[in-house]
Amino acid sequence: MTQFNIIYNDKTVQINCEDTDKILDIKKKIIKELELNCKYIDLNILIERPIRGLGKFNLEKGKFSRTFDNYTLDRWNIKDKEIEITFEEIEGYDPDIKKTFIKKANNNNSGIYKPPIIQSGEKYIKEEVFDLNSVTDFPTL
Repeated sequence: MTQFNIIYNDKTVQINCEDTDKILDIKKKIIKELELNCKYIDLNILIERPIRGLGKFNLEKGKFSRTFDNYTLDRWNIKDKEIEITFEEIEGYDPDIKKTFIKKANNNNSGIYKPPIIQSGEKYIKEEVFDLNSVTDFPTL
């Protein structure tokens, strides 16, 4: 279990999180716990030294990237650790909005390789005849 110590208005609030919690879930817990009037927050990590682990993401001091919102805490080496954080309230950003994927209508460029169709008995590759004594076919070195 990881403990986050949130510094807010000269108070420290502690939130305990499981390894299966996503970063976005933690942000929503903080918004609910502190009764904030915004839909989203950006986290600011306040650790002295980076936390590293083999095969895991590094946790470094500074603003925590929004691209990690859908990752669980087990991706970092922070199990059974206390981490101090602050946050910044963000207006006009809704993390629950999913962008729709627009598929192209042109099926000719689908991105899938399709080899050319060869009819039975047809030769696809033209066989060339080379003269071993020719200087144009085999120039001298």
